[in-house]
Amino acid sequence: MSGTNGFAAAGWPASYRLVDVARLSVIVALVGLLYSPTVASVGLIAAYVAFLASGEALVRMRRVVSSPSVYWGLAFLGVVIVGVAYGSASWPERWTDVLKWRTVLWFILLFALFDDERWKMRLLIAFLIGTGVGLIASYAGAVGGVTLWKPPRELLRNHSTQAMSFSVAALIAIWMVVLGRCEGHKRWVAIGAAGLFVGNVFFVGHSPSGYAVFVLGIIVLVLRYGTPKHMIAAAVVLPVSVGAVLFLSPGMQKRLAQVQYEWEHAGESPKLTSMGLRKVFYTHTIEVVAQHPVLGVGTGGFKNAYAEEIEGKYSPSDWRSVITGDPHNQYLAIMVQHGLVGLAVFIAWLVAVSRNPAGPSAYHGLALAILCGWCATSLFSSHFRTFAEGHLVTTFLGVLLARSASSQDDHVVSPT
Repeated sequence: MSGTNGFAAAGWPASYRLVDVARLSVIVALVGLLYSPTVASVGLIAAYVAFLASGEALVRMRRVVSSPSVYWGLAFLGVVIVGVAYGSASWPERWTDVLKWRTVLWFILLFALFDDERWKMRLLIAFLIGTGVGLIASYAGAVGGVTLWKPPRELLRNHSTQAMSFSVAALIAIWMVVLGRCEGHKRWVAIGAAGLFVGNVFFVGHSPSGYAVFVLGIIVLVLRYGTPKHMIAAAVVLPVSVGAVLFLSPGMQKRLAQVQYEWEHAGESPKLTSMGLRKVFYTHTIEVVAQHPVLGVGTGGFKNAYAEEIEGKYSPSDWRSVITGDPHNQYLAIMVQHGLVGLAVFIAWLVAVSRNPAGPSAYHGLALAILCGWCATSLFSSHFRTFAEGHLVTTFLGVLLARSASSQDDHVVSPT
């Protein structure tokens, strides 16, 4: 048996207790990501320290390093580190950019750490509780008129983080119901919670990222766990449901119309807009990619390359002259700094993660549902390496896809 029985088990060596400390720290970090960067950082650091101090780090890492999702992740980190050697960015900028990809290392750590299914469920339940607190507060502000510390749609860091987190929470609750992970009254609590989370995403949050994570996630869950009849029903019900929600949610209609308008009028808009800025970024980023297609401009070199590309094209007072270090598209950002080689390795890692054969099959569908949402939203943001969203997705992927103790070839033997 590879898992531990927690702190209550007498006679367990320190290494087992430290593994549990590391897992508990991961849960603290996950909930902290929703509300407090400080709490999240403490949890992240504590997890690394406890894992390294447990004495099991090398054994566990050797056990997982042959997994494609691990060695492709390491390969991508290698590409990023090699990129430090070339380019025009200052050395602090290069290493700062390397640090942003610590989310991939975090995935590998959790992939090696969460081989006990009880801890997988504990993490999922803790996330539901953490988001549930924000959900109650959000409805209290939006419906009950309660004055809160922030607007109801962005209590969790910002409106995108909140909507994406609530969508993931809804997917987790639905997954628990479908797979029978909750019975009796708990089943109805999970169904009700899923409905409330979805309602908040579509009627309070108004974030396209939240919409994408939930809709794509539901499609994946149906394809992964549904029967042919379920798939046919979903093909009818899902479009009707989305249409009904769009009809009933003026906020959603307004937000989608705003996105379309800002994108179409980016060229002549007198003021900076969210989608207009992205369109300008994409246009010039693609031009940079065309100049450095194979290896890119090097790690941390995006800002300098972008500044050179737009130099003299706009007046200083024009909002289009804004210089950025992030084009708000994960794939374009990788191509600029690491070229097509870097993008190919990154996509290979995503494919390896999505096809991960080692973890418990019951969790694979949920992990894939979350991953698909992040892949879509990363067309408009760098959601695999931003602090909150990047650590959220790699936490779920690492925990859910970690192989269970029973499937290990060489597992740690617990004391008798």
